[in-house]
Amino acid sequence: MMDKGSGKLSFRAIEAFIAVVEEGSVSRGAHRLGASVSAVSLQLSNLEKALNTRLVERSAQRFALTEAGHLFRQRALRILDEVDGAITELTTRQESPHFTLRMAVVEDFDNHIMPRWLTSLSEAFPNSRFVVKSGPSHENFSILNSRATDLIVAVDAMDPVDWIEEHPLMRDPYMLVTSPNVPANPELADLINYPMVRYAREQHMGRQVEAQLRRIKFVPPKVHEFSSNQTLFSMVTATGGWAISTASAVHGTLSHRRDTLHKFRFYKLPMPNFSRNVSLYARKDILSTVPERAATDLRKCLRDVFHQGEGEITLPAHVHVFDDDAV
Repeated sequence: MMDKGSGKLSFRAIEAFIAVVEEGSVSRGAHRLGASVSAVSLQLSNLEKALNTRLVERSAQRFALTEAGHLFRQRALRILDEVDGAITELTTRQESPHFTLRMAVVEDFDNHIMPRWLTSLSEAFPNSRFVVKSGPSHENFSILNSRATDLIVAVDAMDPVDWIEEHPLMRDPYMLVTSPNVPANPELADLINYPMVRYAREQHMGRQVEAQLRRIKFVPPKVHEFSSNQTLFSMVTATGGWAISTASAVHGTLSHRRDTLHKFRFYKLPMPNFSRNVSLYARKDILSTVPERAATDLRKCLRDVFHQGEGEITLPAHVHVFDDDAV
C-alpha cells in the first residue's frame, strides 16, 4: 500500500481542492467558499501533504492539474456528492439540525413566485435554509456545473447530460409588449416603423427571439439590447417602441406595478407563436427527493399565479404549467 503522507485528509481540504480547480485559481476558489486565500492555500497544501503528491501546478504564470490531480478530482467529486446526499437524506427525515440549499433561479420568478415557493419549501424542509441567486439561464447552468449551487430553475436550453436530473415546470409563451405610441394590435408592417428593444444575444431569450425573426424574414434594425427585464421594459416606454418577451417575464416584472402599467400594451404576436420551456435542474441522485418535491411545490405556485389570474395584467398568451404526473 502507498505511503499516505504525513498529514490528515480532511473534508474541508477536499472541498477547497474542488473549488480551486473548478474556479481556476486559489483566489476565485477562496471567494466561492467565503474563505481567505491563505486559508484555502493552506488546505490545498495540507491535502497534497496527506496524499504525498502534487495535485496542482500553480505559479504566477501557470495553474494546471497534474496527472495525480486529474485522478484525485474524480474521487473527490464522489466524496462531496456522497456527503451532500447523506446530509440531504437526513434533512428530509428531519434528523439533521441544519442544511443549506443553494439555488439559482431565473429573475422572472423573483417578485411573484419566489416568496410563496420558499415558504412552501420551508414548511416541507424545516431544517433547511436557502441561499438564492437570481440570474439568466446560461449563468445558472454554469454555476450548477461548477457545483457552486445545488439546484437551478432555468430555460431548457441545453442537451441532456447524464449527471443532471430535469423536472419540467412550464411552457412560457412569447408575447408582444409595446408602448402606447405603437398602434393597437399591430402587424409586422406597423412594428417596422418603431424601435425594437431586444434581449442581449448571450441570453437564451435573445437568441430564441432573433431566430424566430429570421425564420419569418423580419429583422428590424439592431439598436438596443439589455439583459434585465426591468431595463428592457423601461426602454420600451422611453423609446416609444416595442419588444418581444415572455408571459412570465412580463407578469413577474410588471404585474404589481400599477403606477407603470398604463405605459404598456400587451398583445399576441403578429407571427407564428413560439415559447420556451422552463425546468428545475439538479445534480442527479445527490439531493434525494428534494428536487422532485421542490418542482412539485413550484408547479403549484405557478398554477396559483398564472391560472388564477393574480396581479393586474390580463395576459394575451396562456402559460401552460405541466402536471406532476405527466412529467
